[in-house]
Amino acid sequence: MSTQISSASWQGMAVAAVVCLVAGQSVLGASWPFNGPFGVAVNSQDVVYVAEIKAKRISKFTPEGRSLGTIEKIEGYGPLVGPFDVHIGPKDWIYITDCFGHNVLVLDAEERLQFALGNGIKGMDPGQFSEPHFITTNRAGEIFIADTFNARIQKFTPDGTFIKAWGQIGKGPGEYLHNGYLARVDVDGKGFVYVREFDGGRIQKYTEDGEYVATLSKRGVGEGELDEGYGLTVIDGKLYCPDTFESRVQIFSLEGKLLEVWDPGEGDSDNKFNHPVDIARTSRGDLIMTNWKSDRVVRLSKDGKYLNGWGRSLEGLLQWKPPVRVKRPTRTPIKVSIYAGPDDDTLQKSKKHGVDILYASLENQYRDMGISHIMPKVVEMGIEVHPSIACWPFGMGHPPSSVFEEHPEWCVWKKGASGPIKTILSWAHPGARSFRADAIVRQVEMQGVQGVMLDYIRYLGTDYGYDPVIVNGFFEKYGVNPLSLPQDDVRWMQYRADFITDFIVELRHKLALRLPDRDIEISAYLSSGDPDPGVYLQSTMQDWLTWGKMGIIDKVHVAWYTRDLDQIYNAVRKTREALPDRVKVNSFIACYGGNLNTPELLRKGFEASLAGGADEVTIYRVDAIRELKLWDAIGEIIADVDAGKIP
Repeated sequence: MSTQISSASWQGMAVAAVVCLVAGQSVLGASWPFNGPFGVAVNSQDVVYVAEIKAKRISKFTPEGRSLGTIEKIEGYGPLVGPFDVHIGPKDWIYITDCFGHNVLVLDAEERLQFALGNGIKGMDPGQFSEPHFITTNRAGEIFIADTFNARIQKFTPDGTFIKAWGQIGKGPGEYLHNGYLARVDVDGKGFVYVREFDGGRIQKYTEDGEYVATLSKRGVGEGELDEGYGLTVIDGKLYCPDTFESRVQIFSLEGKLLEVWDPGEGDSDNKFNHPVDIARTSRGDLIMTNWKSDRVVRLSKDGKYLNGWGRSLEGLLQWKPPVRVKRPTRTPIKVSIYAGPDDDTLQKSKKHGVDILYASLENQYRDMGISHIMPKVVEMGIEVHPSIACWPFGMGHPPSSVFEEHPEWCVWKKGASGPIKTILSWAHPGARSFRADAIVRQVEMQGVQGVMLDYIRYLGTDYGYDPVIVNGFFEKYGVNPLSLPQDDVRWMQYRADFITDFIVELRHKLALRLPDRDIEISAYLSSGDPDPGVYLQSTMQDWLTWGKMGIIDKVHVAWYTRDLDQIYNAVRKTREALPDRVKVNSFIACYGGNLNTPELLRKGFEASLAGGADEVTIYRVDAIRELKLWDAIGEIIADVDAGKIP
C-alpha cells in the first residue's frame, strides 16, 4: 500500500465512513465463498464478524449464517490488504489487524474509522508492525496487539497512544521462538494477558503491564499439549484453545489445568473440525468457530456439539477442470514422490505402490543422518532418497551445534537489533556458507543418497540480513549505508539475495569435486505463495529464477499446501513457463493439514499439477497418508499417471 498511515495522523480527524459492500440481506451463508477465514468476533447484537485474509474482507453474518454484508474498503484508509483478525471491544467498536498491510484499524460500532496504527510498512519502532496477527482489548479499552514477526506484544491506550512493548526472539519466559511466532492474544476479567505461540506450543501469561507470570502449556499432540495452532480465547473464565493442526479444541483453566477436549476428528462433514483457528461466544452462549482449511464457519453448543455451519462445499472442488494444459518440455516419465523418511513401513508401501522418490526430513543436518546402512536396500527397491535440508536454521538440531557460540560473527542480524540471532547462520559470511556446504557434501558422500532438497533456502523476511558483513560490503560497493534505505529497496534486496546464490554455487562445486562419479541432484524448495520471481525476491530474497538460468539447480519444488486447485495449477504453470526446459518442476501437494485429505481431492491435486506442466508430484506427508488411510488411493493414482489416465 502506497499511503503511509500513523496513529498520530488520525488524531483529531473527522470521523470517516466505512464503505460496506453488502452482499444482500437475504443471502444465506450455506454457500458463502470463504477464502481464508481466521479471526472471528461477535458483538452485543450477535452480529458475527469473520476476517478473511485471502478474500481481503471482513464478512458479517447472523449466528445462523445469514449474510449481513462485508467490510472491504474503508474511507480514509482504502481497501483491506490482508485482514487476519477482527475483535469487538467496548461500545462494540471493531478492531482489525490488516496483517499484510502492517496496520491496525479501529472502527466505531457504525463502522466508521476512528484511527489507525502503523505506517503500512514493516518496522520495529513503537507503533510499527511486522504482520500483526491478533488483537484484543481489556475492559478499560486498552489495546494489545500480537506484533507477530517482531516477536512482541504492543500495548496502546484506548485512543491509540503507545504505552509499551514486551517480548523478543528466544526460548525463555517472555520470549518467543523465531519459528514459533506469536499467534493469539487475549485478556481475562482481571487484566491478565495470555499469549499463544504458533509453533512453540506455549501459552504465556502476563500482567497487563507485561510482567511474566507463568507458562501454561508445552508443545505436543497429547491431551493438554498444544501442537501448531492459533487459537486462544478467554470465555467464561476459561481458555478455549482451537488446536489448529490437530483439528480439536482444548479447554483449560486460567491456571493451565486441562478441563475438556473436543476431538471429533479431522474432516469436512458437519460433525468434524478442519483446522479451527478462532472462537467467539454469542449472547446465548453458543460458540462460533472458524475452520480455516475447509473455508467454513460453524456454530457449536456450549458443550461443543454442532448446531449449524456455512461456507464452501466440496462438490465445487471436485468439478474443477484446468483452463488449459501446459505442455511439459521433457519426455521423461512423470515421477511421484512422498515427503517421508526411509523407515521400513514407508519403504515397503512405497515399493508396492510405485513411489519413485522419498524426500526425507532429517534433523541432523550437520551430523550423521544415520541412513547409510539402509541405502543399499533402498537402491535395490528402485527408490531414491533426497534428504530435505533446512538451510536457514542450519545447525540448530538436537543437540544444537556449538557453531553459534564459537562464531557469533557468522550469525544473522535482524534490522534494528542490538546483536545477532544466535540460532541462525548468515548467508553472507564465507565461513558460515562453507560450514553449510561442507556438512551437506559430507552427508551426501557418507549416506549414499541421490540428491538434496534445499529447504528454507531464503531469508525470513526483508528485515533480516542486516549482518555487519553485509551492511559494510554494501556500503563499500555502492557508497550508500543500507540502514538509510527501505528494507525492501530493490538493490539492497538483490545484494542480500546474491549471497544465497553464492552458497548454491559453492555447494554445486564441492559436490562435483568430491563426488565426480555421482550425479547428485540439487533441488530448491519454494515456500507457498505466488511463485512470480519478483514476488519471491521481494518477500524472501529468494532468487530462484537466477538459480535455474545459471544451471546450479536441477529442480524446483513448488509448494501450495491448499485445496484451492486454481492456486496449485497456476503456481506450477507460472514456474514451468519461467524456467529453462532443463530444470524440472515438482508440485508439492498436501493431504496433511486438512487440505487434499480424501482420495478424490488428492486425485484432483494431481490433475491440477500435471495440467500446469509438472514433471513430478510429491505428496506431503507420510504421517497424514497413514492417518487418512490413503496408501491404496495413492497406488491407484500412480497407476493411472503411468497409464496416462491423468494427463
